[in-house]
Amino acid sequence: MAPTVTIIAKRISCPNPRTFGDKRKASSYHVEARWYEAHANDPALSPICCRGLLSHPQNLDDENDCGIITILMTPLPRPTLHTMRGPVAAAAVRSVARLHARYWGRFSADEAVCRGLAQQGTYWYLDTRPDELDAMSNMGLDGRLKRAAKTIDFALKEHQYQTIVHGDLKACNMSLAEDDSYVTLVDFQYCGKACPAKDLAYLFVCGMDIDDDFEERQEEEFLRLYIEELQRNGVGKSGGDRDAPLPTLEVLTDALDLAYCDLYRWMCGWGVWGNGFLHERVERCLAEKAKLFEKS
Repeated sequence: MAPTVTIIAKRISCPNPRTFGDKRKASSYHVEARWYEAHANDPALSPICCRGLLSHPQNLDDENDCGIITILMTPLPRPTLHTMRGPVAAAAVRSVARLHARYWGRFSADEAVCRGLAQQGTYWYLDTRPDELDAMSNMGLDGRLKRAAKTIDFALKEHQYQTIVHGDLKACNMSLAEDDSYVTLVDFQYCGKACPAKDLAYLFVCGMDIDDDFEERQEEEFLRLYIEELQRNGVGKSGGDRDAPLPTLEVLTDALDLAYCDLYRWMCGWGVWGNGFLHERVERCLAEKAKLFEKS
């Protein structure tokens, strides 16, 4: 008797999207389908993602298309997370680093985009959120952040560190992997090229349950753990797509400040949530980088 195999079937209908938001959502489902079709079975990504068994995306540009996308994948090894602290938070950081390491550097990230992933990862990047930018106040911190938005976006797009990011690293998109030192990730709709600090900023603000001393102690500990995991997975080694350098703590922290500002820009136009340190962190960042933003 053949062994029984459990699969998860995700069936999405997005026929003829018309509005800006609907087109963004439909595009994200095509990205997720391409992830499971062309990327999820990579041995380097085990155990941090489910395997893709089949995907069948239709053509968004075909007006006669019924807009049905079907994705088959293996199930998560354990239930999804509700909280993320201590060893679980560390496991999440290792998994993010392992994902980033697989696509580290512009060449590898661009190659993955050619295989169906988004040209820009995350769901809050500036080009896809004009309504939220318009909704921001022109006064106070919101106003300064609004005026600096394009400069911040450009700095992240052109940053020396580039990879493929997950784009939605909240607890309910993770479960503990079979190996407890990692988590398994799902929901790859917003998977695409970006500065890796964008994933870290979202994870720290919207995914983790942090301690009161996060900025004084935990953040640096997580960043050091992230760099160690990158190195363990080949980043910084010579040859092939590993020619991109291993990040330094200083430059990565600087990129993280920009990513915090970028994330808060979207939140200011949509709704602020997550860990409460972000407002003051963005204020400090804008003050410290005033020269960079003064022409914005």
